[in-house]
Amino acid sequence: MSGIRKIQQLRSNLQRPQTTQTSTPSQEIYLKDGDQAFLQAAATGEDNDKYFDQVQMYTWDREGGGLNNLLFHDTVDDSIVPADQSPTAKFAFWAYIFEVYHATLTERGREAGWKRIEDPSGKQIYKEKVDAFKIIHLSYGRNNYVFNQLTDIYNDWGILNKGVMRIKRTGAGMTDTSYTIAPTTRELKAPEVGDTLPSIEEYFLERYGELWTPNAEATAAPTATAPSAADINELF
Repeated sequence: MSGIRKIQQLRSNLQRPQTTQTSTPSQEIYLKDGDQAFLQAAATGEDNDKYFDQVQMYTWDREGGGLNNLLFHDTVDDSIVPADQSPTAKFAFWAYIFEVYHATLTERGREAGWKRIEDPSGKQIYKEKVDAFKIIHLSYGRNNYVFNQLTDIYNDWGILNKGVMRIKRTGAGMTDTSYTIAPTTRELKAPEVGDTLPSIEEYFLERYGELWTPNAEATAAPTATAPSAADINELF
């Protein structure tokens, strides 16, 4: 069973006493300090929702720099993982990303033509049109505060994909980063997803089910949503 209820049960159990990539192209989106994304979940959050699930990842330093990421899963051989490493849990879901507002203009943003606009306070920000299905994956946060924001929306709406949400990241490091997830009144409509996307489990198995050896193509310039090593370390 996947979905909101399953993850709540998993988190309840955890509270009792007790990035290496494959060649699969990334479908994940990573927010930096000050970024905010407007999206509509493809996931419903209901029981057996294949588009919403928990993932657990091992992350450790790679020889020569960077990070190894390997999925913790009963079908994945994790014998290569250092003995002092434990997997970290995240919740992940597919969503249609309409746009991302960035606090700063990056080189990728210049190349992609992000549009400079002003927010209501008059501050300059940069608008990136995404218009694509991407995976959001976030840590639960202290006392599950990040996940609880999402469950509050689910409880209010009755289903996770009813409307448009905003996710905002504040902070740049592992200790000062926080996420705000809130419903909005925007009247945007995502395309019908049907059965066109892989499940969260299928995607993470394909992308993180084995250690990845970089090649010339894989080490090319990252896309606008590709993570840096610091991003991966913070996220996993």
